[in-house]
Amino acid sequence: MTDAAPRPPLRIMQMGTQFGMGGITRHVLGLRDWMRAAGHEVTLAGTADVWAGPESEPNFLPLPTRFVAGDGGGIAARLGHTARAALILRRWLAAHPVDLIHCHESAPALVAQLARAGRGIPLAVTYHGSEPERIAAFGRIARRCDLVITPSHRSAEDLATVGGVPRDRLKVIGLGVSPPPEDSAEDVAALRAELLGDGERVIVTLARLMHQKGIDILIDSVARMRQTHPGYRFVVAGDGPDEERLKAMARERGLGAHLNFVGRTGRPHRYLRAADLFLLTSRWEALPFTIAEAFQAGTPAVATACSGVVELIDESVGAVVPIGDIDAICAAVADVLGDEPRRQRMAEAALVRSREDRFDPDWVHRQFEKTYFELARPAVGGAERAS
Repeated sequence: MTDAAPRPPLRIMQMGTQFGMGGITRHVLGLRDWMRAAGHEVTLAGTADVWAGPESEPNFLPLPTRFVAGDGGGIAARLGHTARAALILRRWLAAHPVDLIHCHESAPALVAQLARAGRGIPLAVTYHGSEPERIAAFGRIARRCDLVITPSHRSAEDLATVGGVPRDRLKVIGLGVSPPPEDSAEDVAALRAELLGDGERVIVTLARLMHQKGIDILIDSVARMRQTHPGYRFVVAGDGPDEERLKAMARERGLGAHLNFVGRTGRPHRYLRAADLFLLTSRWEALPFTIAEAFQAGTPAVATACSGVVELIDESVGAVVPIGDIDAICAAVADVLGDEPRRQRMAEAALVRSREDRFDPDWVHRQFEKTYFELARPAVGGAERAS
């Protein structure tokens, strides 16, 4: 029995809507780094932003994918951006053949579908979650791709039943979460003292300040808990397009002593380690990075029941509550924080859970590599690649 012939490196294009801060970009860049370390050639394409663009990626392909989506204005303008992006990509592909294209979200997938016409390039798209009313629209685009990937089984079921994606073209692959950096006990204690002030408990939220993340729901919850648990101190780390509006909302509710917006942080685990509880009040998610990061910090989590959230949290590590249900959110937070021995058991269980394979970047990215080879097999094994 002889060893199998080594497989040639893949030429992969990763396409995004916009490479700004957030879980989707982190996922794409994590894939990029692992695939490159494994010897594969990876090109990023999409609308440049703070985390990736021509300045940081010499072979980055700028495309107006951001304006194919909602930021593009009216239908006519968005169609124009779609046609322009597809033409740029099609010309690029003629000069730079790839073995497959992996898109993240529907706008890049639509552009890639038009650009690859007649070229036989395999196309995958990842669904990272959306408002329930957009699942059907995503499905209409996703059905024309060769493979649809999503990090949660609940999202896969939504895509099949609501989006009409054939089940044999759906694949669930989780998100690798990098090991956290070290923080000294003294540094964490100092931060906790700062966040706590004259309070009793620290509850941290890590999120972009945008409609999806439900920070307005969090504000309503804090206003309620200020009356019932005045010693709770809530902290929101992150920035985003709704920052000023949300801060103004908190000021109007008189929450200055109870809710602290600390802005963007490059050290999220430091805040999680300083917290008694992680709280996420999102309206929709697929599989949030931040919950896995909270587990890495040994911090229990309360989160709204968005798709993959229910695959991460059970009563051993926290609580899941209905989306937008202020009463349930407040009750769950008080329940976890009202029993310290139980909270400590949850913290220990969260730390154990964070070490499961499904959160290990190397394990997860190997699943992607295997999937890429399966998707690209006709091209990498045939005359196309040899030429």
